[in-house]
Amino acid sequence: MSHIDIAITEGPVETVPLNWPGPCGAESVFLGRTREETHDTFGALEYLEYEVFEPMALKVLQEMCDEAASRFGCHAIRLAHSKGRVDPGQASVVIQVATPHRSESFDACRYLIDRLKHDLPVWKVEQWRDGRTRVEGCCAPGAVRRESG
Repeated sequence: MSHIDIAITEGPVETVPLNWPGPCGAESVFLGRTREETHDTFGALEYLEYEVFEPMALKVLQEMCDEAASRFGCHAIRLAHSKGRVDPGQASVVIQVATPHRSESFDACRYLIDRLKHDLPVWKVEQWRDGRTRVEGCCAPGAVRRESG
């Protein structure tokens, strides 16, 4: 049985100590942070704002974590995603995975971020110095940026 902790959190996310499972010798941690960027038209990035359909997002997160626990033998998983504002340098997603061995831990962490980017109902708005862009389809491959001044 795995311990799974999922959350949609207002603002930035961060790591927390896991309730460490005794048979685990590996923990992989992934933090997805807002990059400093400059848009050709709108200038410097001021912040990202995430919009989340929370009931569906929590269901998807639980399904992803259940699948990862089964596939990779995870004893503990913590996965949290931001909603609202996240400034450059701050994290919008954190994944922590505990497994008996490092290989499974790395694999589970990669599996979870890849699934999250493809399946989670989260949309990203980029606030630039002189305008906003919305990334439609948020994180899925082929996402399209819509610009407004």
